[in-house]
Amino acid sequence: MSEALLRIAAISAVAAVVLVGLVRRLTLRHGVLDHPTDRSSHVVATPRGGGLGLLLAVLGVSAWRATHLDSWTLVILLLAACAVALVGWIDDRRGLSVRTRLVVHIIAGATVGAVAAITSGSAVLASVLFAAWTFWTVSSINLVNFMDGINGLVASQIAVFAISLAYFPDPTNAVAFVEMTVAGACLGFLPWNFPRARIFLGDVGSGALGFFVPMLALLAMRGQGIDIVRAHLPLLPLFGDAVWTIFRRWRNGERLTAAHRSHLYQRLANDGLGHAPVTAMYTVAAVCGALAAHMSGDAWVSPWTVSYAAMIVLAGFFLHRRTTVAARTTT
Repeated sequence: MSEALLRIAAISAVAAVVLVGLVRRLTLRHGVLDHPTDRSSHVVATPRGGGLGLLLAVLGVSAWRATHLDSWTLVILLLAACAVALVGWIDDRRGLSVRTRLVVHIIAGATVGAVAAITSGSAVLASVLFAAWTFWTVSSINLVNFMDGINGLVASQIAVFAISLAYFPDPTNAVAFVEMTVAGACLGFLPWNFPRARIFLGDVGSGALGFFVPMLALLAMRGQGIDIVRAHLPLLPLFGDAVWTIFRRWRNGERLTAAHRSHLYQRLANDGLGHAPVTAMYTVAAVCGALAAHMSGDAWVSPWTVSYAAMIVLAGFFLHRRTTVAARTTT
C-alpha cells in the first residue's frame, strides 16, 4: 500500500477524532442521550450520534477527491449516504417512523442499484443488478444498525473490511482512496467508543456505515476487478450473526422489529465476556476473512474461502450452543 493512501487514512482518522469530539459536546448540550433499558448492553446514559463526526470526516476527504477527479458517480453515492445519515440523525434526536426511514433507505439503495446497472450489456441484466444491489443496500443499512450494540464492534468491522478492499490492486488508487478514507474515519471514531463508550454511533453512524458496505464493494468490483465474495468476506462474522439471529427469531414467532438482546455478540458480551473481548474476537475473525480473501488469488471459490466460511459457521454454532446452555443453567 502506498504512503499516499496511508497518509489519507491518517488525515481521515485525525479528522474523525476531532469531529466526533465536537459532536459529543453538541449531543451533551442538547440532551441527545441513549438511556439504558432492560434490553441495552450499557448501564449509564450515553451520548449518541457520534457517527455524524465520522461521516463528516469521510465526506470532507472523499468530496475533495471526487471533485478533483470529476467523479460524478462518487458524488451521487456520497449524497445518497448523506440522505441515509440524515434520517438517522433525525431519529437519534427525536425519533422517526420506520416507514419514513425505509423509504429513504430504498431510494438510497436504488442509487447503488442504478450505478451497478448502468454499465450492464442488456436490459435483463440491468434489471437484475438494479434489484439485487438495491435489496442488498437496504439490507446492509439495517443489518449494520442491528449489530451496533456493543463498544467498538461495528466501527472495527467496517475498518477491517475497508482496509481489505484497499489492499486489492488499484491502478489509479481512486477507489482505494475512498476505502482508506472510510477505514481511517472508523479508526478515528474508536477512541471515543472503545473500550469505554463515551459516545455511540447512533443511527446516523450505523446507517451511513451500512450504506458504505455495498457502496465500497461495488466500487471495488468495478475499479479493482474483484468478485462479490472476496469483497464481503471479512464481514461474514458480522452479517452471519445478524442473519442467523433474524432467522431464529422469525422461526420462534418473535416480532422482528422489537428490541432484543439475542444476537450472538450480545449474549457473549452480556453473559460474562464483556464488550472488549467480544469486539476483539469479531475483529480477529474479520482479519482472518480478509487474509482468506487475499490468499484466494482470482478465484471467489477457493480452499481458503471455503475453509474460512466453514470455520465461521462452526465457531458460530459452538458459541451459540455454549451461550444457550449457559442461559438454561442460570434460569
